Amino acid sequence: MDTSSDLLTGRWPHQSAFTDVRHSVQFTDGTGRCVGVAVCDDSGELRTGFRQGERAHFFVEFEVLRDIQTPSAGLELRTRSGSLIHGKNTFQYGSPVPHMVHGGSKLRYHQWIDLKVAPEEYDFGVGLAGTDADSHDGYVNGHLSHVEFGSRIREHCRVVRAGSLEVDFAVDGKLSHHGIAELPGCASLQVVEDGIGSVQVVGEVAEDPTPPVFHVTHWKAGSQWIHKILRQCVPERIVAPRLGEAQVRHYAIQRGRVYPTVYMTKEDLAKVAPLDAKLFVVIRDLRDTLVSAYFSIKYSHPMVNDEIVALRRKLLELDQEAGFLHLLDDWLPQCARIQLSWIEAGEPVLKYEDLLEDDLELLKSALIQKCGLPVSPEDLRKAILDNRFESLTRGRKRGAEEILAHERKGVAGDWRNHFTERIKAAFKARHGGVLVATGYEKDLCW
Repeated sequence: MDTSSDLLTGRWPHQSAFTDVRHSVQFTDGTGRCVGVAVCDDSGELRTGFRQGERAHFFVEFEVLRDIQTPSAGLELRTRSGSLIHGKNTFQYGSPVPHMVHGGSKLRYHQWIDLKVAPEEYDFGVGLAGTDADSHDGYVNGHLSHVEFGSRIREHCRVVRAGSLEVDFAVDGKLSHHGIAELPGCASLQVVEDGIGSVQVVGEVAEDPTPPVFHVTHWKAGSQWIHKILRQCVPERIVAPRLGEAQVRHYAIQRGRVYPTVYMTKEDLAKVAPLDAKLFVVIRDLRDTLVSAYFSIKYSHPMVNDEIVALRRKLLELDQEAGFLHLLDDWLPQCARIQLSWIEAGEPVLKYEDLLEDDLELLKSALIQKCGLPVSPEDLRKAILDNRFESLTRGRKRGAEEILAHERKGVAGDWRNHFTERIKAAFKARHGGVLVATGYEKDLCW
């Protein structure tokens, strides 16, 4: 077993080795904050420059301001352009963690990685999160999926750019691989002379005759809820979503597969989808979409890209009314464009609000009858019941709000509790016509 990772076990760097990040830009829910980071090599020497393949040790100190259940710390390594190269936390490592850390304590986090990356400059970020003990045990022991577990994690603080380091060529000046990251693998080369040698000819694999199925929607319209149902029904057919819909835009469409959470307009999807593709479209009242986005981006949404990071920073600076108005201009228009493109094309749509009241019949019609998914009505029914709001929140009723949860409230019409007259007027001016086009209002007199 490689024991070099244990070289620094029990040897925490002196306080003078740490960079003070208390005044750096960091996002926190008030439960904890990062106070210092240090980067060392195997010998414990502080370093900002490494050779390709060398091991870097990251030491991070967090100040716990309020009690945290089952904490986890993690690290992300990014290129200077923002591409995520590596990210991992104690949940994913399966590291032993306490079930409770009390306010007033400090958490010390140590992670090492082998820098098998391209010679380049990199930024690293660190974060602290927590979950309940049952969810942690369920994930580590394997019966909870990442999607299920992710909704139960609470992010407490994150420093997007806690520091930087530079990776240079190895001492011998040679390059170990091309590209950003080195992937495990093996290669061989065989010479066949005068026809001597064995060549195995593999028969052609018949193309799946069934068309692909697309779940088209926009953000905050129950996309992860439907994703869970689809994954439970046809797990072997799911094409995992990627940021920016890369799984649809940048890869060949696979017949017979199911594409959940496709946030695309009619025009964009038509450029890549085959003519016989099956699809169902889910939309939500844009007013509730805005409310859901506000609380999600500000408190619970994972920091998956720079756009979300910037939006959270902005929302934390603004009061609630100003935050709603900012999202109204900066974030909501693409949701409106997606809705209008499908409405104008005459495509039937499913409304999120109707699904809340009649999910069994509406999803049976959409998934089995319209899209032809190979799932029995009984298995679909079980998947729907397993993924209802009450099941995902362990019995919390729809309407009972938990502001930091992904499944925050689960009701329609919540916008009435948050729209001021100023927000209402701005919404009507920008997106009032979309509400009429989608049938959520008859006119602008609401």
